[in-house]
Amino acid sequence: MLVATLGLLIAAAVAALVGLAAYVANRVIPAQTRQDYRESSGLITGIVGTLFAISIGLVVVAAWNQVNTATETSATEASNLTDVYWYSRSLPAPQRATLQTLATGYATTVIKEEWPLMAGQHRLSQNAWRASEQLRGFFQTIQPEGGGPSARYGQAMTRMQAVLDARRSRAQMADTGVPPLLWVALAGCGLIALLPAVLCGSTNRAVHVTLAAAVGAMVGLVLYLVYQLDFPFSGGISVSPAAFEQALDRFDSIRAMGAG
Repeated sequence: MLVATLGLLIAAAVAALVGLAAYVANRVIPAQTRQDYRESSGLITGIVGTLFAISIGLVVVAAWNQVNTATETSATEASNLTDVYWYSRSLPAPQRATLQTLATGYATTVIKEEWPLMAGQHRLSQNAWRASEQLRGFFQTIQPEGGGPSARYGQAMTRMQAVLDARRSRAQMADTGVPPLLWVALAGCGLIALLPAVLCGSTNRAVHVTLAAAVGAMVGLVLYLVYQLDFPFSGGISVSPAAFEQALDRFDSIRAMGAG
């Protein structure tokens, strides 16, 4: 709700500024000059407007797909971590407690420390990296004997590797946003797309100002949307740590079951 409200406020502010600029242009620039500009620049402004619309569409689709991919990656990581925790039921008491402690510590660090870092600084936590390395190192201390334990160990190792792979993917996505050069291009195209609405327009001042304000609101709103989708783990439209929170709930259930 806050993101939507802020978006509407930004759109209203841009609309007011563009409307004011159109009002001044309507009063200062002679009608014949505005008519000449409209006739001579129609092709160029049309091309720029089309380019702006296509670029915005491509960026929004790409950013939205990245948010969806980041959501799936986080869910995969948390799901495999839950399977690793489940494997602890097959271990002797000391090893079972160690694995459960390591898995719980990792998930807790990801939620409380790493997610705020990804939102604010677009990077992962060093403490969480160490926790993942401790989890991986724990499996090197296990020496299963017999077909059943060896098979379960192999499956758990596969799950652990999937956790690490998903984590590395998440690290890359946390730092991947809209390139600065593309931001410059979008802002430039948006500004040029606004010029006809401001400098040209109807001879009726009210119609001129209203249409210019509407175009300004649209440009401001779509740029705000791109900003909110810039990084998948920050902004108003971002991935939450819900998958890891659910994993912690599952840990409690699994731990209550004891050895298996």
